[in-house]
Amino acid sequence: MLGCSRYVRRALYLVASKRLSATALFSQSSDEYGPFGDHLRYHLFRFHGKKDLIEGMQQVISKNTCADDLVFFRLRGAGLVKREGRSVVPRCQLYAIYFREHLHG
Repeated sequence: MLGCSRYVRRALYLVASKRLSATALFSQSSDEYGPFGDHLRYHLFRFHGKKDLIEGMQQVISKNTCADDLVFFRLRGAGLVKREGRSVVPRCQLYAIYFREHLHG
């Protein structure tokens, strides 16, 4: 998840330089071509042809669980999910919003 900080810095730069308001940043954050679009599309591309990962991420988003430990470890390794107690949740709300909309199986 090391590359993610680059996108956060970019978003903060856009707000600080007044190219994007904080309100616009939050409203556009999960848009395909919003400030995090490159990062989100990168991860979406990584799901291509991997039905097990798609189903695992959908399960995390809808039920806060991941039945397949191998899938969980792969999603966690990609920085997309984390464990909170007995639940498995998206690492951030941005991922939950974006992948709920873009992963259709």
